[in-house]
Amino acid sequence: MKKIILITIASVLLQSCMADMRTKMIKKDGISSLNVDKGKALVERTWRKHGFSKLSNHKVYSLTAKDTWRGLMGKMGKPWPEAKSKLKFKYAINTFDSQVAFLNGKRENTIAGLQSWQYYEQEQQKDLEFTKYDKRIAFGLSAYQYFFEMIDRLKRAPIISYAGEKKFNNIKYDLVFITWEHPKPHMEHDQYLLWIDKETQLLKYAVYSLRDNYLKMPGYKAFYGSIKFDDYKSINGILIPYKQTIFLNQPSKKDKRHIHQLIVEDFKFDDFDISELYPNPEIEKIGDKKIKK
Repeated sequence: MKKIILITIASVLLQSCMADMRTKMIKKDGISSLNVDKGKALVERTWRKHGFSKLSNHKVYSLTAKDTWRGLMGKMGKPWPEAKSKLKFKYAINTFDSQVAFLNGKRENTIAGLQSWQYYEQEQQKDLEFTKYDKRIAFGLSAYQYFFEMIDRLKRAPIISYAGEKKFNNIKYDLVFITWEHPKPHMEHDQYLLWIDKETQLLKYAVYSLRDNYLKMPGYKAFYGSIKFDDYKSINGILIPYKQTIFLNQPSKKDKRHIHQLIVEDFKFDDFDISELYPNPEIEKIGDKKIKK
């Protein structure tokens, strides 16, 4: 396993180009109006199948989860102080205002959060303090939220196109390519390739670029990841993936080859007051706008 990871890292570092989520069909034929319509229809159908039409009924949600990062890439990529963590997240829907509470480890009973991309921490029995921006924790907070709200957020992207079909582990998928500004890889925006199960109409995998991340090592722009969504549970009519498995580059046919896995233990909507995510009421609310640090 370690040899595979090291070989993969070496091959990525040797690449000078950016990771490209476009399928052969899109690279060859471009994006036609017919495929735009088909891609948008697939995303809309899956959005409804997941119950996201009910998301606007809620303001916030919280979840408790066990988070595990494995191997060399896990050590390099983990956003939290430890590779194995028990965490409680709190999120304001369709924003990046959020909190994480460390429930074990050396930072147990510490809270970290983002308010309009301003970073704060609160240690046990100490006052909350806005402090130096922690790129790793901030990235983890925003990325994890994006995964839970993925279909809802990507549905509003300006470039959506049907991208062909794929058979993987004997399951057939419709592929949908999604990005911003223009289809070719560029540093300002990520690309996504959604794998939608033809039979269940649910999002099973997403392959995505990692343009804006804290791993600014040589060749980092060629890195990309993929996530497998499993164990969906209906919470207030919205399907929540209680198991999320992350792979370096393409999904593996064997889940055990993952570098990261999040297992949700508890998920609730509107179980806390939204004011908890706005400790400084004087900071302007910016919603889901992204501000680079």
